Amino acid sequence: MSHKRTTLVAALLIAASTAGFAAANGSAPASFSVPLQSIDQVVTARFGSLDLQTIAEEDALREASGQPMRFAIAHDSTVDARNGGSWESKGGQSVWRYRVQADNAASLNFGFTHFRLPPSAQVYIYASKDHAQLAGPYSAATHNALGQLWTPIIAASDVVIELDVASGERDQVELVLGKINQGYRGFGTQSKGYVQPALNLTGEGKSACSPDAIRSGSCNMDVACLDPSDPWNNPRRSVGAYTIAGTDTCTGSLVNNTANDRSMLFMTASHCNVVANPAGIVVYWNYESPTCRLPGSGASGTPVTRPNTTSSGSTFLGRTRNPFNSGDCTNGAVCSDNTVVRLNGTPDPAWNLYWAGWDRSATGAVCTPGPNPNSDVGECAAIHHPGVDEKRITFVEQNFEVGGISGGTNTHWHAYWDPTPPILPGIPAPQPPSLPPGVTEPGSSGSPLYNASQHFVGVLSGGPSSCGATGANLSDFYGQLAVAWEGEGTAATRMKDWLDPSNTGATAIDGIGMSPFTFALSPTSVSVCNTTNSAAINLAATYDQGFSNPVNLTATGNPAPSTAGFAPATLTPPTAASVLTLGGLSGVAPGSYTVVVTGTSGSDVVNKNLPLTVAAALSGSMNLQSPADGATSVGTSPTLTWAALTGAASYTVEVATDAVFANIVVSQAGVTGTSHVATGLNPSTTYYWRVKPTNGCGDGTVSATFSFTTANIICHAPSPALAIPDGNATGVNDTITLTDTSVLTGLTVSIKAAHTWVGDLKFTLSKDAATSALIDRPGVPASTFGCSGNDYDVILDDAAGSPVETACAATAPAITGTLSPNAPGLAPFTGLSLAGTWTLNVSDNAGGDTGSLTEWCLIPQLAPSDVIFKDGFETP
Repeated sequence: MSHKRTTLVAALLIAASTAGFAAANGSAPASFSVPLQSIDQVVTARFGSLDLQTIAEEDALREASGQPMRFAIAHDSTVDARNGGSWESKGGQSVWRYRVQADNAASLNFGFTHFRLPPSAQVYIYASKDHAQLAGPYSAATHNALGQLWTPIIAASDVVIELDVASGERDQVELVLGKINQGYRGFGTQSKGYVQPALNLTGEGKSACSPDAIRSGSCNMDVACLDPSDPWNNPRRSVGAYTIAGTDTCTGSLVNNTANDRSMLFMTASHCNVVANPAGIVVYWNYESPTCRLPGSGASGTPVTRPNTTSSGSTFLGRTRNPFNSGDCTNGAVCSDNTVVRLNGTPDPAWNLYWAGWDRSATGAVCTPGPNPNSDVGECAAIHHPGVDEKRITFVEQNFEVGGISGGTNTHWHAYWDPTPPILPGIPAPQPPSLPPGVTEPGSSGSPLYNASQHFVGVLSGGPSSCGATGANLSDFYGQLAVAWEGEGTAATRMKDWLDPSNTGATAIDGIGMSPFTFALSPTSVSVCNTTNSAAINLAATYDQGFSNPVNLTATGNPAPSTAGFAPATLTPPTAASVLTLGGLSGVAPGSYTVVVTGTSGSDVVNKNLPLTVAAALSGSMNLQSPADGATSVGTSPTLTWAALTGAASYTVEVATDAVFANIVVSQAGVTGTSHVATGLNPSTTYYWRVKPTNGCGDGTVSATFSFTTANIICHAPSPALAIPDGNATGVNDTITLTDTSVLTGLTVSIKAAHTWVGDLKFTLSKDAATSALIDRPGVPASTFGCSGNDYDVILDDAAGSPVETACAATAPAITGTLSPNAPGLAPFTGLSLAGTWTLNVSDNAGGDTGSLTEWCLIPQLAPSDVIFKDGFETP
């Protein structure tokens, strides 16, 4: 910390944590660990703010006319790693970096128009300030026939491109940055002030449900609302959001073919114009909310974090004509808007993708909901990424009708959305009596429509639906696979050649998973004592629709002289349960092992690792480390640490107010590390603590007892950090409840928060009838959006000379030091009892930037004069 604090206050904010962030394969850029020149010395490209008003008007026109959603503006570049950027050499390694800054950008992504690397080279893309945002590594294995690479977005306005290569191979690098794409909305982010105007446009494209046109409408239903056994979970895994050349965005889906070969066939809409740059596609898989949010609620309209699971690049295979382009759609009978590409690369098995089955019937699907309002059986559905946000499912309750959109004539399925969607079991309680109808939005274009058998039948072109639509407007149009099957009679204009390469003539086929089966183990790890002879593990298999082949089970890696056997050793669907027994464990040497459980069916293989720990009885004594025995002025959320004991698998930590532990206030079992944060302690109190080790053989000897005394500081650090809802003036509350009845003669407060635009935030402290907005959007109203810096690490004291409302440092934390709070400050709390519940409300009053509350503290003054407590953490 650059500023000096009093010894009392220093105890509040002493803890700082650092984390190393790794890329998808566990590696990290060299600059994260090798000392290089400051990032501020790296060659930098700088771009000013975009004309958001003009861009928003253009976007409204584009979407109304059926064009794909745009989220970024492209800048041309000619930067070549051979003669641009910054090179440094350390030992036998060379590092090239190039920095890009764009004012107020919601995101940045890049297109390398020439990409060829030697074996040792790796390229990374990461946010300059937040290394957690990291894409890559991209290597020689990333090469494709077109020699291009288009990257996922980094949600930051300041980004570094880094190339690490062995110095001996540096002259083999061919890396040309051709496009820099400055994002202003999408993937849950937006530039300040982006709002599409109400132009009263008419058109057959899609309409957004939110005024800022970046959040998917809250009326939509998360795919997480599906019951785990629901068959819609299969095509759910087929669907991905994608970008094209870093700017335009639609939805698409994997489809199966009659060879069942898991070819990366990806269907989308022709009007998304993938044909213009198939190498530029980047598909985001598994972009979903992890939980079901109630449709129609504020939470349902809050974007979630995007994943880093992406496929990059494709090969164009075929398309039918775009109904929105009169120059392309010269014969309305063939303008069914279907495009198929083959995505590059082999997907990671952990993505658990699915290739949906299809039905090319020319008869409209029957969509008939059953009598159970809590079931989707019999309904048809669309799965899509509205607003380029998390994946949603929208149901159809009546049969598809033949129709057309724009220049298409009888080329589309007209799907009417269910006005009373099923209240699925996953909808959070208390479940409402009804739900708002789901729809599609910009970003949904190209998404799949499925019949009631979960078979793909067409892609979204457009239509009138948006949240709140009723009647005929509660519907959309999907280009028929039936029309696209024969197309115009050539491989480049029909789907038949790619979906039925064996020329079977099939009219419908089922889907297939990355593996048509998988299984789970319970427990997921085993810990036993070396006096125990056996352990049993339950195996539960799940199968894709239509899979009926036997699965043979084996186990390897179990330590000698143990044995491993299954009952039964072969599972034939629908039988799905087996028991693995590990025997002879009493003869195994103590240690940690990994048993690999394998299921095999033909060429399909699934492996699961089962960690096995064989323990011996614990011996030796525990050694406590900190706080030291008899320590004083300890914080109310201290980190208790101890030395590891050989052979211990976990520890139980106890804290009490008496030396015989009759009044235990903290008891935490199962601690696998050598530290634990004891929260909720009272100030000015003596505590006693001890630690007990445990492994598969039982408990070891309990440690000696240490004592410590807390200072007059009361802190709460939410764990995990408390997320602050973006653009939500209601905000979120965190509380501290106390029993000390002492009367306050004064109060100081400290706040720590991570946020990418501190001028968005308002902090309000309340107790009983007293309330005060201690911080109210620093920099507002002097500017529209206030201080644009990152993070709070501030102490609020009525006696401080500088006001928090005008603070704004250029580097993080932007709000820091000891500052006076917003009026009336902390005076309303003088004279109150410390006892009771203290509430800190944090609200984010502008969209597009996010963050969390990490810690806040009360420093009460309970006597006429200030008392300075020695805490051992004084700043120099």
